[in-house]
Amino acid sequence: MFEKFKMHGDVSLNWQGKTLEINTTGPWNAEFFMHLHEQLIDMVRNQQITDFDVLLNIHGEALPTPDAQNAHIEFLKASSAKAIAVNLEHCVTRSMTQQVCDYVYPTAGLTHQCFNNKAQALNWLSTQSGE
Repeated sequence: MFEKFKMHGDVSLNWQGKTLEINTTGPWNAEFFMHLHEQLIDMVRNQQITDFDVLLNIHGEALPTPDAQNAHIEFLKASSAKAIAVNLEHCVTRSMTQQVCDYVYPTAGLTHQCFNNKAQALNWLSTQSGE
């Protein structure tokens, strides 16, 4: 018999206009990403926004397990997000996390950039959306 694993990681989501701000703490496992994907679907469906940007604020050890990373790529391929700004200011695994982001987002077909603070990330997002 297989045991369901406990979710590793934490996330909160909120809208700032047409930008979905995600605050998350890792490390993350597959159960976390299943929870995250359910939350994302609900947030987008409830706001009825089809074109949006993402501000991803990462805290802690932000590393996914390989199975979680692959599932997230498949989920992102169907996303209506236009650009993702990754704020690594509070991430303790910055270099490795940036490498993961630099693989995951292009593989999923999404435009992204990593930053060392929220202000830089928001500025870049505004240039991506033409605001």
